[in-house]
Amino acid sequence: MGIASLSKTICACRVNSAALWQFASFALLCLTPETAAAQRAPELGYVFPAGGRAGTTVEVRLGGYDWTPDMEYFALDQRVQLVPLASPGELILPPPPYWFGPKGKTAALPLPREVPARLTIPADMPSGPTFWQAANANGGTATGVFVVSDSLEVVEDEKRTGVQSLVELPVTVSGRVSKIEEIDAYCISVSMAGPVTCELMARRLGANFHGVIEVHDERGRLIADVVDGIGEDVALTFAAAARSPYTIRVRDIDHGGDRSFVYRLSITPGPRVLAALPAAGKRGETRPVEFVGLGLATGQSQLETVTRQVTFPSDDAQAVMNYRLQTPFGTAPPFSLALSDLSETVDQPRTDEEPRFLSGPVGVTGVLHRRSREVRYAFAAKKGEVFSVAVEARRFGSPLDMAFVVYDSDGKEVAQSDDQPGTTDAGLDFTAPADGVFRVGVFDRAGKSGARDAIYRLELRRPRPDFRLQAMQRVNILIGGKVDLVVKARRTGGFTGSIALSVEGLPAGFVIPQNLVIPADKNELAIPLQVGAAAVAAAGLVQVIGVAQINDSRVSHVALSTASGSLCPLSPQENEVSQILVTSQMQPRCKCRPVDQDTVRKVNCGTTFPAEVIVERLEGYTGEVRLTMAARQSYQVQGISGGEVHVPPGVTRTIYPCFMPEWLETSRTSRMAIVSIVQVPDPLGRTRHLVGEVSGMITMSMEGALLKLSLTSRDLTVRRGEPFDVHLKLSRSVTLREPARLELKRSDNLVALFSAEPVVVPEGPAGVTFRVTPADDPILVGVHTIVIRATVLQDGYLPAVSEVKLSVEFPLARK
Repeated sequence: MGIASLSKTICACRVNSAALWQFASFALLCLTPETAAAQRAPELGYVFPAGGRAGTTVEVRLGGYDWTPDMEYFALDQRVQLVPLASPGELILPPPPYWFGPKGKTAALPLPREVPARLTIPADMPSGPTFWQAANANGGTATGVFVVSDSLEVVEDEKRTGVQSLVELPVTVSGRVSKIEEIDAYCISVSMAGPVTCELMARRLGANFHGVIEVHDERGRLIADVVDGIGEDVALTFAAAARSPYTIRVRDIDHGGDRSFVYRLSITPGPRVLAALPAAGKRGETRPVEFVGLGLATGQSQLETVTRQVTFPSDDAQAVMNYRLQTPFGTAPPFSLALSDLSETVDQPRTDEEPRFLSGPVGVTGVLHRRSREVRYAFAAKKGEVFSVAVEARRFGSPLDMAFVVYDSDGKEVAQSDDQPGTTDAGLDFTAPADGVFRVGVFDRAGKSGARDAIYRLELRRPRPDFRLQAMQRVNILIGGKVDLVVKARRTGGFTGSIALSVEGLPAGFVIPQNLVIPADKNELAIPLQVGAAAVAAAGLVQVIGVAQINDSRVSHVALSTASGSLCPLSPQENEVSQILVTSQMQPRCKCRPVDQDTVRKVNCGTTFPAEVIVERLEGYTGEVRLTMAARQSYQVQGISGGEVHVPPGVTRTIYPCFMPEWLETSRTSRMAIVSIVQVPDPLGRTRHLVGEVSGMITMSMEGALLKLSLTSRDLTVRRGEPFDVHLKLSRSVTLREPARLELKRSDNLVALFSAEPVVVPEGPAGVTFRVTPADDPILVGVHTIVIRATVLQDGYLPAVSEVKLSVEFPLARK
């Protein structure tokens, strides 16, 4: 009996045996600790595939946690259309294999529900990340990332059992390492001998795993690999022979896997650029740029340089340009060059220790070609003058961790900077304490200097009068409540004036004060957002706009927020967005707790534990309550499941079935977290699904199994289309007196290939012959694993389950 069927049985038992479900006395309920009822806000997980080509419509699956049928989905870039095609599906439990031992007691990754959706990307959409969010009546989520590209896209065939061939190059594969021990493999071949570059994007998609790329030749020998040991994503370049097959494998560093482990693997027949001198170009300028990378000059796997004339675009709104270096050995993957309004120079390696004098606003790209060396620059300043000094390396993909110190004319340190918020790059606004010549000493803290690609860029400028606004990225407000939206201002270049604020895009029902102003003597304003008690739960993307009079100009800026997409941005600006998700939340209608809250109960492996749960309705709600597994569990789930239980109106005590698989370790204490869900109409008549926290966890200590199904025959070699017998032994505890039901466990990829009639075995141990009929289908050629399941009901409705696996080989040709 499955968990869904069990839930129906429990509901039927509850109606027929009211005493079982309502035996809690008033005195017991009065002793229940009071807990604050709270919503379980939805969480955002992933999108698969995680990227698509501009000008296409991509069918994707959105993954999220504690999602409900009334979810709303938002693309933060209005040019992108994100349309859901169905409601969230069933809770997806991770399949075997499972972690056991110490890893089995690590925190579990959340359990998703997935939504099929359609993403339409306009043809003029530039390459790069775009963000999305979701919300329901319980609140809004953080942001997720989807990548737009301008080249060939392929989606991993997740149902394949072998290597996936990639015929056309260059290509980007959107894949995912969806389960533990999974290794995704792709086969390529190039027509011309030369370098091939493989780049893995995972953590920049928000996927919390450390990737590994391995390249094997046609004999299976490992010829190149790279491991993401620090969480920065990885790339490698190897020398490929013409028309020879190579297998490129992708996995997690710890051989982990999860549906959220999405990635993008870009494979390019060409060398790889690591750095450029200068690292930035002045808008509208054409100038020589020296590129540093692997195989740029000879095609060999070694660090080389080439120089090209590059024309930088003049668009003021464009911050970077993606340059594709063409070589006789192929075109390199796109490399980002920054755009600036400064004069950009290159500081050639120096043998003396004298500082280089800088005059006027300038950007200088240099190389720390010798280890543990401070490079010095100098500039003149008058007392009170303000200079903006920045030294960046991470922003350009350099391995350096830059810092700098400012010295006065006497060599005394007057300012210093190391890591700025969200980056290892350094920067500050420096006010000259006196007239004189000041020196800036720049150096690396990572110990990565001494190579040609160890570049940095020093920027020196006089900041112009201006301001910048920053705000939180999402705000959840309980209907009838109030929350402050804090907007912070950073003034530069001597601007000290007031900043008028306006808020655009607020959903219906929100109230804010008039005449919002950040005063001249303040650096922030708390905007009180209030939602009326009669408002409808709603969500919307909001912008906060600031306007100030600076000299003779009226200057306007949108407040920026930090999104939660990339886990390893090269600069804080990569995760900045101009939208704020504002959501009004409905009041909770239910609070629940297990009767034995966090109390350990002994449970046999392979059985179903009937956990008692107290249900309390709130706000005058009297209807049905659903209980289901929460997305966030404690330890690794290892096949533990709970299904969904419907609690009828008026019932205040129920049973939640926790199925504990037979393979759980008896040294393990298992926990089950559940949530409550109620359906209520809002003032517009829409059905809203309110997810409530359940206080405490159902806690179980595992003991030995009561039921065991085992094989007495070994793995088989059989012909397609011809039935075969599997010989089994069924053992069980004397406490299991009901008949046992043996059946073939269905799986998506085998449901049409094998069939078998269920077998019912009376009470007691027995030898059993179980007949299986395979299809006469060539797809069966090879080895397949089938699973046979035995189920016995405890107390007439609680399943005890045991399973056995059998490998069946089908020869290439029928005899």
